[in-house]
Amino acid sequence: MDSTVEGTPAHAYPNIAACLVLPFEKSCWRGTRRYQALVFAQRAGVVLFAAEHTREFGVGVLDAQGLMSGFDHFPTLDMAARRFLAHELAEA
Repeated sequence: MDSTVEGTPAHAYPNIAACLVLPFEKSCWRGTRRYQALVFAQRAGVVLFAAEHTREFGVGVLDAQGLMSGFDHFPTLDMAARRFLAHELAEA
């Protein structure tokens, strides 16, 4: 049986390995403030990113010009990765 530390099944964690990309920055707007987000996973127009200024992770959608048109922040990578993968299922 495939398992991780403390006997937790490996499938309990979201697997984003197939979506990893060479990290790149994208600008995000929150209210009237702009910040840089580090994108490290992408599939079609959906991206998974880290927002250092808030110490959170996020899932965003890129518009036709490649700009971040909508995004949500999450306190953990696990939560963001689950949303990222769920978004992919909804889009398929």
